Amino acid sequence: MNEYFKLIGFFNGFTDEELDVVSSIIEVISAGDMEMVLRENEDPKGLYFIVKGDFDVVKKIDANKYKRLQQLNRGDFFGEMSILNEEKLSASVVCRSRGTLIFISKESFNEMCVSDSRFSLKIMKELAAVLAQRLRHMNLKYGMSVAQMDSKAGTP
Repeated sequence: MNEYFKLIGFFNGFTDEELDVVSSIIEVISAGDMEMVLRENEDPKGLYFIVKGDFDVVKKIDANKYKRLQQLNRGDFFGEMSILNEEKLSASVVCRSRGTLIFISKESFNEMCVSDSRFSLKIMKELAAVLAQRLRHMNLKYGMSVAQMDSKAGTP
């Protein structure tokens, strides 16, 4: 299992002992070409780490039409909001090419939080750091979009 963790930067700062704890609560999942791993508006399931494959985060905009929001590859993760809250999923995730995922169910994560708060804090801090980075990136994209719209409209 440790060979999978080495492919995912999220776990770089974890000790072998901590990786053994993670190994005890994960499930390895295979995803096929164009398989929908998560569906928008479903109940949250848990946290997925990409070991292999290419995935798209998509938002349904019409009956059979989706808009790609983000591309995800090895080392990325998704489903983190299910660890943080109980809201329905806000987007879907599709596997573009055969993939392998490490899955931590929200139930397993919650049990781990109760049994080892120090370890769960480490995971939460890592999640927070990545989410902050994503927010900075989205703020930058938003600012660039506003500036581009302003320049087209002739707004100073």
